[in-house]
Amino acid sequence: MRTRHDGFTLIELLVVIAIIAILASILFPVFSRARAKALQTSCLSNIKQLGLAMLMYAHDYDQTFMRWSQSSASPGNTEEEQLSTYTWDQVLMPYVRNTQIFICPNNPYETKSGGTPPTVAGPKRSYALPRYVSGFQADAPPSPADTVLLTEKGAYPLGYWADSAMENFNQMGFNQTYPDVLPDMFHNGGKNFVFIDGHGKWSHAGQGPFAIPASNPGACETTAHWPPAPSG
Repeated sequence: MRTRHDGFTLIELLVVIAIIAILASILFPVFSRARAKALQTSCLSNIKQLGLAMLMYAHDYDQTFMRWSQSSASPGNTEEEQLSTYTWDQVLMPYVRNTQIFICPNNPYETKSGGTPPTVAGPKRSYALPRYVSGFQADAPPSPADTVLLTEKGAYPLGYWADSAMENFNQMGFNQTYPDVLPDMFHNGGKNFVFIDGHGKWSHAGQGPFAIPASNPGACETTAHWPPAPSG
């Protein structure tokens, strides 16, 4: 009597491998989008908590926000000079007591060192304070729900004068200074914001704060750039 040995033929094995490859090509983009969405949500949670801490600070100091830095002029490029300017994140630290909250998990600068920028290795502060809210009363802007309190921007460590302020929301990605280092809009084509009324929101490039006011998209240098009060 002959003993029969059942097994896969080469054709059957190749068919199975092809099916697995097709399923992987379908699922990997889904997993990638899910991971990107999770990182976006984590960043939004960070910036909302920082916004809440800033509102707590304003409550303690006669409804006045901290300044983005105590030095308006560049202090120099050495670590000692940069850290001597007492930036907004240093002021806010007693209210959060957590350095990780200042770091977006998607910030491409986080693990980069050398080049321009950054020049310093290590985790990077991922958020910046717009100049048009620096040192102003929390109730001064005519439209708190549209006035950005914190934005995504950062290539330098906590406490550094560089990148602690925001002059224009375009610096957050598209049309920015270092296109070879920082990819455009790495949160699914947009970035996260927190507003003076405390709410946080993701906006796609070209929409939301990026497009206000239309004459100078996303400018936030002076009080003249505050979004206007809602009509009616």
